[in-house]
Amino acid sequence: MCLTIVFGEREYNLIAQDEDTSSLWLSTLKRLVCIVRSVHHENQYWIWLRLQFRKADKDRTGALTFQQVRDLLERINVKLSRKYAKDLFNAVNVDKKQMNGKQVLDCQEFLQFFRNLTKRPELEEIFETYAVSDSAAMTADELKIFLAQEQFLAVDTHQANALISKHEVSNAKQEGLLTIAGFTSLMKSYDIANEDHQTLFQDMNQPLSDYYIASSHNTYLKGNQLTSKSSVQAYIKALEQGCRCVELDLWDGPAGDPIIYHGRTLTSQVMLTDVLMDAIKPYAFKVSPYPLILSLESHLSKKQTRRLAFLLSDILGDMLYTTPVDDSMKALPTPEELINKIIIKAKKLSGQTDGESEANESSDDEEDKNESDFDDSDDPADGVKSMDNVVSASNVVEDLDSLADNTANVWRSPEECDSLPNKVNPEELSTEYPTRDKEIRMKHQEMENQRKLGSSDIAKSSDQNSSDVTDSDDQLYNLSDLVNICEAKKFGGFHQNIETGRCFHISSLSEIKAKKLIRRERSSFIQHTSNQLVRIYPKGSRTDSSNYDPSQFWSAGCQIVALNYQTSGIYKVINEAFFQVNGKCGYVLKPAVLRKPKIGEIPEAEAELSGSKAVRLKIISGQNLPKFEKKVIDPYVTVQIMGHPADRLKFKTKHVDDNGFNPCWKETTEFRLRQPELDLLVISVRDKEPMSDDDLVGVRVVPIKSLKSGYGHICLLCREGNPIPNATIFLHVSIRDLPSE
Repeated sequence: MCLTIVFGEREYNLIAQDEDTSSLWLSTLKRLVCIVRSVHHENQYWIWLRLQFRKADKDRTGALTFQQVRDLLERINVKLSRKYAKDLFNAVNVDKKQMNGKQVLDCQEFLQFFRNLTKRPELEEIFETYAVSDSAAMTADELKIFLAQEQFLAVDTHQANALISKHEVSNAKQEGLLTIAGFTSLMKSYDIANEDHQTLFQDMNQPLSDYYIASSHNTYLKGNQLTSKSSVQAYIKALEQGCRCVELDLWDGPAGDPIIYHGRTLTSQVMLTDVLMDAIKPYAFKVSPYPLILSLESHLSKKQTRRLAFLLSDILGDMLYTTPVDDSMKALPTPEELINKIIIKAKKLSGQTDGESEANESSDDEEDKNESDFDDSDDPADGVKSMDNVVSASNVVEDLDSLADNTANVWRSPEECDSLPNKVNPEELSTEYPTRDKEIRMKHQEMENQRKLGSSDIAKSSDQNSSDVTDSDDQLYNLSDLVNICEAKKFGGFHQNIETGRCFHISSLSEIKAKKLIRRERSSFIQHTSNQLVRIYPKGSRTDSSNYDPSQFWSAGCQIVALNYQTSGIYKVINEAFFQVNGKCGYVLKPAVLRKPKIGEIPEAEAELSGSKAVRLKIISGQNLPKFEKKVIDPYVTVQIMGHPADRLKFKTKHVDDNGFNPCWKETTEFRLRQPELDLLVISVRDKEPMSDDDLVGVRVVPIKSLKSGYGHICLLCREGNPIPNATIFLHVSIRDLPSE
């Protein structure tokens, strides 16, 4: 029995000697996960502080001197004047304990020191505005007024009392009163994103072409495009992140079964059968029930193309969508009609000779590789509107788009690859495979064993066995029979598409070609994507697996914008935020004007998309911003609107010296947006550097359509997209419609 533990970017592969040991491991891990998840966020904060106290108490006395407290504060990015720190220290040192002639604080006194330190004047100001009857506490009726006027929430007295009971930490809750401590807890619970958008709230009964679809490029890779490892786990990870379109680069395998890898590079190989049985089949609908698209880039011979068709049909079976289409089809099926179905995206076979690439898109790829990689930039410099406090176009995105550590793996032969751990956690799979899966695995293992022996006689036997399988099974299967509503077609221009295009045709374009088309023929591009799917993939020079700005293509109606899911950075964070809405199902409904545009009226229709809006944003304060090893940070906040070209706007606050613990900005900006449904709000915190580029501290992305008015705390993410513990920005959002011009 084997299992894989994925922790961050690391994998731990374990092999148990027997089933009892495996069950013990799995049950223990499950209990551990449940315990961790059950710890309340507030408790985590104080547990973390106690841990910091124990680390600072190096001599294990159970107490800290004043200097040890100051050293601890500096380590957690809190820089105070000596006098202020001493006053706080003396205020909580009630017992006046001493060690070696120096006054000390025990753990409980230190926690009280921290409570006093973490008072929030900006929250106290709001609290005192509404706590009219008693400045020390807010009644349920006063809380109702605050929620109605500031948070735009209508609650009754019973609901107000329930909030007091939940958030108040003192005995005041027994009298139905909310103190500043309870109010602080309540305010920390509010975000600026609409909670309703975290559930499935959009209409899923429109044609497939009316949706943006979460998509991955070269899904099998774990690192760069030239030397990294190919892995089944990479597919599992993408699917668990809500990806609904994964890519399979298929090449002839030495044992008669197709393999997946980045052809003509030093990336390692993975067997198609392993990907289908260990990733696609068990994980296709684990996160979302809506259709999964397998984007096939096939470089297979006819023989192995038939083998491909057989394996897809035999392993995936009824999961495949096999309903044929014809030229009379006017619109694609809906996601609701395609629930729990896998769609094959490939070219239909057209009678090439053996050895030709029969279902690939490589011709499109090769053509686009010849185009200049310097044609355009992802930095939103073109057409950006400046404001009073502006940051240069490259400054906001440039440092954010840094790469994760894509360490290059050395090339391995197929034999060496066989020993690499690519298996999934057996917790997710039955310990007994279905009978047909066993037969496929046995055939595959038999051919692999024969190949490794290297004997010519055995090789002949292997060829004969493979031929027998092909004659009896493979000849009955045709890949074209599996291709229907996602038939890949080479893009021949918008005029040709009007004459010969069908709703079930799909074209793939490199980011370079797509940028040119959008810039030159935006209206035609939007018209094209209103009825047909278009897939965008990274330019060939992105060998480091870097990503591009997906929002520029979403704004033109492109449905399948494929990113390198293995690479962190701002564009991956933007993609994740965009598909967080609608229940994280991997499908987001396009704005109406991009779904039903009228020929010749697209520019005018776009100008009225959902009506113009003004978004007023007050950046108030920050909490627990992480420090870099060298020093306490000097943080400032940058705000950027990304999405439609008409709405590329930026703003930045002033920096605060030496305070990452509770910096206060209280600066306000307002954005006037023409296309709010296509825009995203990108909030990032940076550390001011006098002699070098400013370091990214954290980032958060929220679609404008998911913003809500009121006060809220946003949790910051690191450049890898993971939450930074306790790091938040407190702000106020106000949204209003603008009158038509």
